[in-house]
Amino acid sequence: MRVGLDLPVLTASSREAVLAYARAAESLGFDSLWTNSHTVVPVTFASRYPYSADGRPIWNATSSWPDAMTTMAFVAAATERVRLGIAVVPLITAHPIRLAKQVATIDVLSNGRFELGVGGGWLVEEAQALGNPTDHPIARMEETIEILRLAWREPTFSYEGRFWKIPPVGVNPKPLQGEHVPLWIGGHGEAALRVAVEQGAGLFIWVPTAEKLAEYRKKLRARSATAPLAASLPLARVEGGRWLEAAVAMRDAGADLLVIGRRWDDGTLRDLERFAKDVLPAVA
Repeated sequence: MRVGLDLPVLTASSREAVLAYARAAESLGFDSLWTNSHTVVPVTFASRYPYSADGRPIWNATSSWPDAMTTMAFVAAATERVRLGIAVVPLITAHPIRLAKQVATIDVLSNGRFELGVGGGWLVEEAQALGNPTDHPIARMEETIEILRLAWREPTFSYEGRFWKIPPVGVNPKPLQGEHVPLWIGGHGEAALRVAVEQGAGLFIWVPTAEKLAEYRKKLRARSATAPLAASLPLARVEGGRWLEAAVAMRDAGADLLVIGRRWDDGTLRDLERFAKDVLPAVA
C-alpha cells in the first residue's frame, strides 16, 4: 500500500510550513503529497458537505485556501522523489483545456511525478460564483477526461461533444507521463465507480471507515480486476492514536493508496516522524 500525506493547507499556508511538510514527506519515506482544490468559497451555501455528519465543513469563506496547482508546482521545486497529487479538482470549477495545460506543466517540472484527481463537484454555489454550468456533472466529467487525454497525447486536436466544442488547437508541452498521467475519480456513488472503471482510473474515497472501504473494494473488483482504490485518513479521527491499527485496517480493506492528514501545529513534524517509524515499515 502506498502511503501519502495530505498537505494541511488550511492551517499551513505559509512558505515555511509548506516547505517543512513537503521536505518531511520526502525525507521520512512517504510515497506522495496531496492537496485539494477550491477556487472560491461562498459566504452562504445550501449545498451539503458530504464528509461530515451535519453536512457542514469546518472551513468557511474567510479560510485561507491556497491555489492547488500553484502549491503543487511550488512543492515540485522543493522535492525530488515524492509523487504529487490533487484530490480532487471539482470539475464544475475547471476548464478542461486549462486543466490539461496545468497538469502537463507540473508533470514536466516535477519530472513526471504528478497525479490528478477529479470530481463532479459538490459545492454548486462555487461554480455559480465563477459563472460555470452545474448541470450533468458526470457526463461533463467524462467529456473532460476525453479532452485531457487528447491534449496530453496529440500534437493538435479538436473536440465536438455535447458540452464542450473545441476547434483545432495544440496544448503543449506534453506531460512526461503522456496520456497516462494517473487519474483518480473522487466520489461516493455508483456513477463515480463506473467512470473510474470505464476510464481506466482509480477511485478515491474521502474519509471512509475500513468497513465502508471494503464495500467499495468489493464493488470495484466486481467491475475491474486492476482499478486502484484510494482513501484518506485524518489522524485526528483515529481514537487513542492507534495509527498502525487504523492503517492496517485500511490496507486489509483494500486500499492501494492511503493519504493521511494532520493539522499543522507545533507537534505535526513529530507525529509524522512517529508515523514513519511505527507505521510505514508495516504497511508500505
